[in-house]
Amino acid sequence: MCRLLYKCTSVIAMKFVAFKKQIIKSISILLPILSVILWVVVFLLDEFTDIHNVLVWLPLIGIQIVISTTCAILIKELSYGAHNDELTGLYNRRYLNSRLAEEISRAKRTHSALSLILIDTDNFKQVNDTHGHLMGDKVLVKLGDILKLDMRNIDLVARWGGEEFAIILPETDLNGAKTFAERLRRTVENYDFGFQVTISLGIVSTYDGLSLDELLTQADEALYTAKEKRNRVVTYSKLGYCET
Repeated sequence: MCRLLYKCTSVIAMKFVAFKKQIIKSISILLPILSVILWVVVFLLDEFTDIHNVLVWLPLIGIQIVISTTCAILIKELSYGAHNDELTGLYNRRYLNSRLAEEISRAKRTHSALSLILIDTDNFKQVNDTHGHLMGDKVLVKLGDILKLDMRNIDLVARWGGEEFAIILPETDLNGAKTFAERLRRTVENYDFGFQVTISLGIVSTYDGLSLDELLTQADEALYTAKEKRNRVVTYSKLGYCET
């Protein structure tokens, strides 16, 4: 009965989100059109009538202000939705890829270190199967909060997809990234979710300006190695993979 109720609630929530997105898209198109129509009406009134009473123009000005403000709010919301994950509020994979490409270019120019950490939530399917998907969502949200705790202004954390996350650490070498990742691993391991949750982390650092694909491939391979034993930090260097 509880599972049926949860499924029904999930379907309703997804339908509502889809409807909300459709409304936002429609309004963002209709409001500029309405604004143009309004100014055409103002122009015609001014051109072909003798109405100079301020009280006549005030409502039109007020409507235009409301339209402009609403458009600004919608643009901000659409921009947020394009860059951020809906569940956790973290940046999404698309934005992370864009920023990572920028950081790689900057690291090449300045000959500085750059580190990338990929993170997977261990046995997440078991969390969903045992405690329900709603609890699984809460775990992901809390993990996102934990990952942001020690972030610098120049760092970036994103939801990589599903139960996976990614962190960009500019101006951070392999040892610095390893220390940071190990601290995250211990924090998650010791946090009271009501049951134990652990994470596996794969790290890659570059001084040589690896390409985006190379950096992601190496980090993913390091993560895969970490997931073999779970609750581990694995780094990739020219010498291969090193587990901590």
